[in-house]
Amino acid sequence: MIYTKTGDKGTTSLIGGKRVDKFDLRVECYGTLDELNSHIGLVRDLIIKREKKGGKTNLEAQNNKLTQDLLRIINSMFKLESIIASLPESKEDADKISDQFWKDSSLDIEWLENKIDNIEQKLPKFKNFILPTGYYISSQAHIARTVCRRAERLLVKLNRESFVCDISLIYINRLSDYLFCLSRFLMKEYKQDEIYFHD
Repeated sequence: MIYTKTGDKGTTSLIGGKRVDKFDLRVECYGTLDELNSHIGLVRDLIIKREKKGGKTNLEAQNNKLTQDLLRIINSMFKLESIIASLPESKEDADKISDQFWKDSSLDIEWLENKIDNIEQKLPKFKNFILPTGYYISSQAHIARTVCRRAERLLVKLNRESFVCDISLIYINRLSDYLFCLSRFLMKEYKQDEIYFHD
């Protein structure tokens, strides 16, 4: 059964069995990461839907690769959520938990940095702040980016109050940069003009 009734009084279990309030900061963190992951999944699905509707571009092969990249990120996010849903007793313990759930985390960060570099090479330099609007798939990537930044703020706060492995903070910081670059790339891919802030 999907329902267990164990959370009916407002508590939930962390990995390991410790029960905490559903508003506990650690729960807020991995809940926000889950929210972020759903937004990234929607970006991926919107790209797939557009291609299936016959709106194919000359970079269709790139888009197929892009959906694979997003799926890799979604998988990595599940690993990150598992790490944050565990309760370490020390910084060293946090790193051990990270190694347990996400053995290839350093490689994933390096991979993400390479993706950012590759996308940036294809983009024009921007002249001013870019408004998060102009095309629906790009706008959805911006929503994911802002949720990513919120998740990062919560993780930093959790790190002040408890223990968070360094790799988690690094990955989520890189991911927000990737999502910003992705939003710009999608505008270029779908032949839309970026809209700049002006005072």
